[in-house]
This record gives sequence, C-alpha cells and structure tokens, in this order.
Amino acid sequence: MKKILIIEDDEKIAFALCVRLKACGYATWIAGDGIAGLGLALRINPDLILLDISLPAGSGFSLIQQFNQLNETRETPIILATASKEASLRERALELGAVGLLRKPYEADQLLGVVRFALENWERSDPATFLSSERDPQNGQTRPRKVLIVEDDVNVARALSIRMKSAGYETNIANDALAGVRCAVQCKPDLVVLDISLPAGDGFTVAERIQSHIPTPTRIIFLTASKRPDFRQRAETLGASGFFEKPYEADALLDAVREALGAN
Repeated sequence: MKKILIIEDDEKIAFALCVRLKACGYATWIAGDGIAGLGLALRINPDLILLDISLPAGSGFSLIQQFNQLNETRETPIILATASKEASLRERALELGAVGLLRKPYEADQLLGVVRFALENWERSDPATFLSSERDPQNGQTRPRKVLIVEDDVNVARALSIRMKSAGYETNIANDALAGVRCAVQCKPDLVVLDISLPAGDGFTVAERIQSHIPTPTRIIFLTASKRPDFRQRAETLGASGFFEKPYEADALLDAVREALGAN
C-alpha cells in the first residue's frame, strides 16, 4: 500500500483528499502546517507528498527545499497545490523538482491522475515528467499536453523543447519533414510547432499530411524565416493556430501555444 502524506492547512480540503485517496487504496496521513509535515515525513517515509504552497509555519517552497536536503525524502515525488494564478509558480515548482503544480480548485480525478503518474512513472532527472493539469479528452485522465516540434535547427528545437517542458508540456522533436509526419502519426500531439523550411519537404506539405493521417484536427503553429506574404496566407488557409516570423519572442510563442491548447 503506497503511503501519501497530505500537508494542507484547510481541514476540509485535507479530509476530502484523505477520503478520496483511501478509497483508491492508498494509506494517508495529514499535517496542517510545515513543522508537522516535516516531522511526519521523517517518521513515515511517504511514497508521495501532496503539499500546499501556502502554509502556517513556513511556505510549501521552503518545505520542499528541506525535503530535497534530507536523505529520507530527497527522492520522494512531491505534488504542489495552490490557489494562486501567478504564472511564475510553475517555473519555481519545476526548479525545485516537483512532479507538478495543481491549481485550486481542481477536480478529484485530475489529482488522482497526477498521483498515479507520480507513483508509477516519475523520474526526478527528467523535467519532461512535470505535469500540467490538462485533461485527456479520451479517458478523463490528467496528462501533460503533447507538443511536437518540427524544426531542422537542432539548437532552436532544443531551446523550444526546454521552454515547453518548463511550461508543463510533453515534447517530441523531429528535424525533417518525413520524421515530422511519422512522429505526428505515432505520438498524436495536441499541437505542432512547425518550421516551413525543412529537409525532405516543406512545412505546408507536412501539415497537409498530418491532417490527412490523424482523424482529429491537429492545431499547428507555423514558423518561418521568410518574409513572403503568401506563406502567411497559405498557413491561414491550412487553419493555422499561429504564424511566427523568425526571430520571434519565446514568450509570445508560448502564449500562442497556451491559447491554442485552451481552445475547444
């Protein structure tokens, strides 16, 4: 039986979490502040910690730093929760090695999806496992949204991947047109960031083949170093979710990704 420590100062939320997790077969403990949470963690050696960021007697961020320094808890996956909408909290959570960050109010099924993933698949050394709170429309489980980056410049592709992962997305990279189509068919991404100029074909052809091989429409954001006005027109004809001319602002591209994935 996996042991889960809940560190949450709201008694109603903590009790509801406890009941839900016990119903799924987990053993649970509750601490209402950072000091009690640290003591319980050292005593029970939990398999997972659910940690609210706003706590009496220390913040969740200071507590996770202490957990990272202790032999008993440094390898324990930690899920952070917060009612704040501050965007920088996700990057802070990632820096501290958290599994993910859940925004309150969250649904119980979302939490359980993150818990299952953390207990079965999480690897501290791989930032790609940092979880967003997006819902998988196929089965209702929580999973990271998948972004496929099709870009022949290896450095640009890697930089984009790091940026997307830090924002909570799962990424795949393809460096030519053929690999882009193949990867899209295999991983079925929620969104494709697609360079127009590629080896073994062009981005427009890749977009057409992706849409013809995947039964549900795929959101695509086009990138190009060209200033040709017909490129933008053709991208719009193909239903582009975004179009960026290089050099572009990384934050603007990330905002476009969020906006596209937030659409129905």
